[in-house]
Amino acid sequence: MSRRLAALTASFIGDALALGPHWIYNQSKIARLYPDGITGYDDPRADYHRNRRAGQFTHYGDQTLALLRSVAFRKGWNPDGFRNDWHALWTDYDGFVDKATTQTLENAARGAPGPSDSNDLAGAARLGPLVVALRNAPLEKKIEAARAQTTLTHGDPSVADAAEFFMRASEHALAGRSIPDALSEAAREGRYPDLAAADALDRARAAVGGDPMAAASEFGLTCHTPEAFPATLFMALQFAADLPGALAANSMAGGDSAARGMLLGLLLGAAHGFEAIPYHWIEDLAARREIEALLTLLDLPGEPGSQKVSFPSASGQNLDARLELPAGPVRAVALFAHCFTCGKDSRAAVRISRALAADGFATLRFDFTGLGSSEGDFANTSFITNVDDLLAAASHLRRHYRAPALLVGHSLGGAAVLAAAGRLPECRAVATIGAPADPEHVTRLFGDDVNRIETEGVANVTLAGRSFRLGKRFLDDLRDHCQPCEIARLDRDLLIMHAPGDEIVGINNAAEIYRAARHPKSFVSLADADHLLTKQGTSEFTARILAAWASRSTAESMA
Repeated sequence: MSRRLAALTASFIGDALALGPHWIYNQSKIARLYPDGITGYDDPRADYHRNRRAGQFTHYGDQTLALLRSVAFRKGWNPDGFRNDWHALWTDYDGFVDKATTQTLENAARGAPGPSDSNDLAGAARLGPLVVALRNAPLEKKIEAARAQTTLTHGDPSVADAAEFFMRASEHALAGRSIPDALSEAAREGRYPDLAAADALDRARAAVGGDPMAAASEFGLTCHTPEAFPATLFMALQFAADLPGALAANSMAGGDSAARGMLLGLLLGAAHGFEAIPYHWIEDLAARREIEALLTLLDLPGEPGSQKVSFPSASGQNLDARLELPAGPVRAVALFAHCFTCGKDSRAAVRISRALAADGFATLRFDFTGLGSSEGDFANTSFITNVDDLLAAASHLRRHYRAPALLVGHSLGGAAVLAAAGRLPECRAVATIGAPADPEHVTRLFGDDVNRIETEGVANVTLAGRSFRLGKRFLDDLRDHCQPCEIARLDRDLLIMHAPGDEIVGINNAAEIYRAARHPKSFVSLADADHLLTKQGTSEFTARILAAWASRSTAESMA
């Protein structure tokens, strides 16, 4: 199901990404406007969409959103219902109205309802909501719906043929076929009396490997199906494994790029899923919240699973992260801090984050500066920079999703969330796992290396068989930090989880944190667990307890 949602999402993105250069046919002008290419959304650069802003849709995307509203509120595809919903869209519409829409509305006003005579591929490009809503329907029902939604507005039969083609191709991609194979199967299986699908596919194949801008111009940059259909197939083949590249190149090619972009997004999203979509393209969609709500009405999630995220640290380094999303509505947002030198992909970080997601918490886990896939030099980091990284992660969530209501930290990450929570007003609950009462505790693990760091300014230390380069700043920041002060003024619901047999951070640390904290506070003993939660079942047990506690502790923020 995730790839169906990715297909729909990428289809919307294909339209939004094309908004900036939409209907600019001069490729040299587009190149001047976007010298570094198109990597994100932009305000319209032509006059057609003067009431739109970056992240919004063209009139094609708005009609696709109307179809999603229709299938969501009507609990499925209803041709007469969509006809009514489509007509209602234009009552107070403040965007561009194209000729196909104008003619269709005029026909209805004359008492002779029927589609325009347009052959614009845009009529076939609205398929995304049907791919999701009709997920369990037989293929022939999907094709019937694809043709029906198209012929509501576009009377040229080649457009309905194209709708069938792209419905077939997307279903093949969703079944695991490669893009070339999916297109070939769609061309072979379908009946297209008014569309030379096989010939167009052959022309597209012949152009693969050449300059995409020149090839797009050769096919034609209008939305007319004889031009836009082979141009879309070419872009899909040229960038078969590169969804961002396909949508960016399509937008840079210019002309009526929005319809092409919607169909490219549909195909490549179906083939590659959410992993292929830059997360900021999802985040920055203006209609993202509405789309998520509509999918909920269809008993579907917004975009489930593990999503790649990145954001800048306070010092400007790029930090690598994963956002684990629920398979249903988001109850609250959580932020997870990994243990010292562990990274976001440690067993505990992954299992706990995913358990929280399964219980409705959208959970962000990330690599601290200089660790894992994050940029920066670990030797220049310290406990204080870890806290700053947490604040940067929370700021990213606040701007692009929702501020974290829950902070969870493992080991030194637990000490970091205790220090960070007081600076995050939206945070309602904090949970620590095997956390030291005083972060300076970690220096005991360095042995004689502490003296070398003090005298030489930097030294290699070995922890759990791995070598790390630490600087004197790490030691200085630990000495200057007052952790008991942070705990005493925490004023958040607190859960302390600790293993009685923890040989790295002793159980006495849990007692010290408990004594320093004010109520409400709770303690859970992680019997038989080791410090890194590597023993079979311990990370899962910890996650279940944490998720149950967090659901209660953040209940007010969920309201």
